[in-house]
Amino acid sequence: MTLKWKRNKRGLTLVEMTVIILVGLMVATISLTLFNSQLASYKILKTQNFLISEAPQINNSLNRIIPRANFFRMYSNLADAKAGTNAVITDGKVIALKFQDPADPADSSYGVIAFDATENDLDYYHLNSMAELAVASSEWSISTQLENVVFSVESGVLRTKLSGPNGEEITYSSTTQR
Repeated sequence: MTLKWKRNKRGLTLVEMTVIILVGLMVATISLTLFNSQLASYKILKTQNFLISEAPQINNSLNRIIPRANFFRMYSNLADAKAGTNAVITDGKVIALKFQDPADPADSSYGVIAFDATENDLDYYHLNSMAELAVASSEWSISTQLENVVFSVESGVLRTKLSGPNGEEITYSSTTQR
């Protein structure tokens, strides 16, 4: 009598298991590489979005407002601007502008551009007198995507240094009508 053993194939051999694990690792590595590439592309796109769309709008707004002013005064914060004290020439967060009608110098109005670090807003206030600033709310927001804004005066030129949401830095230069 001959005994025949039936061989049941249940499971995988060591070689088959190794091949499956290696293929799985390759798929995971490729997936992770593609994911990291997508993240890098997204960051570049976000940076370009600020530089292409938001920065030119800020530039247009500042170039419409500041050159029309006859005088300006810079402050470290909005509280100093409201009080009209502690004017600075560097590291300003607020700039107060005075607009005079050339035909009637007694007819003047004021504008204030202020950076609010808690909200990341660059706001514009239009006022009939600086005393109104104490109770005024901003007329409109120039930008809501900035991380920092610093005003300074260098050689008589007003410099506005903007820091974008991804560390971009742009410096605008302008002068008033004086």
